[in-house]
Amino acid sequence: MTAGIANDAMNAREEKARLTTLIFDVDDTLYDVGTGFTAHRNTEGATSFMVDKLNFPSKQEAQKIRDEYFKIYHSTAKGLTAAEKEGRLPEGVTFNPLDLDEYWASNLDFSLLGGPDPKCIESFRSITFDSRYNLDFVAFSNGPRKYVSRVLKEIGLDIFFPPDKLFAVTDVLPYCKPEKDAFELVLKAVGARPESCIMIEDSMKNIRIAKSMGMKTILVCGKGRKRNHGGVEENDVTVDEDQRNVYDAEATKAGDAPDETDPAVDAVVEVASEIRDVLKLWLSDDASS
Repeated sequence: MTAGIANDAMNAREEKARLTTLIFDVDDTLYDVGTGFTAHRNTEGATSFMVDKLNFPSKQEAQKIRDEYFKIYHSTAKGLTAAEKEGRLPEGVTFNPLDLDEYWASNLDFSLLGGPDPKCIESFRSITFDSRYNLDFVAFSNGPRKYVSRVLKEIGLDIFFPPDKLFAVTDVLPYCKPEKDAFELVLKAVGARPESCIMIEDSMKNIRIAKSMGMKTILVCGKGRKRNHGGVEENDVTVDEDQRNVYDAEATKAGDAPDETDPAVDAVVEVASEIRDVLKLWLSDDASS
């Protein structure tokens, strides 16, 4: 064995030993962006709440404020908190993130998620039961807790994220992703160092901060969205419903579309079930032999 090969093997063994924790975003990461659920949540779901509970005069005015603050904070709950502080809510109205949490958990159209994803469930089971990996699963979302719990249950992944391994924006406010303080609160709660974690995300803002803190990163770009799969331009007349849902979702989170070429991205998958293949390359015995 040459010195170079020996060093590569040693480095692979060291990485396998130090990686202990998978931190998953939820929305557009644990389910596909093409479902249409994100566009629904960030438009009808957000504006209905703002009209019904915050007394906005119209959904159009509510959408304008929601999008303005979401672009800054990447969280509807954090954005509305900031909007209240800056006097942008209707007069006399106060915003409680727990009200949004309850409203979303009770009123969103979760049928858009399409139910449990057997491939993802099987993939996650194989990871959790594989003694070669011994990885903890953590969920960290910019959505509020009851809502996130409902999403995980609807897609059949709640069994992998018990309450003490589930973190929502309502657990870390006044911070949220991509603020470093939000990540540090979660890392402290689960007893992990950044260097021991892999962040699985669809958001470039969150990928970049995770990488800057020392985590490895896996970008989830969505079905059919990897560069070597071709992709479809938005103005292509052949765009199907799933692809249109992707464009609609990305329109509600401007400036944060997946970018495989970003240096903060260590690996790219289209859907969460494919992370098993990445882990095999990074952590399996074969990678260090």
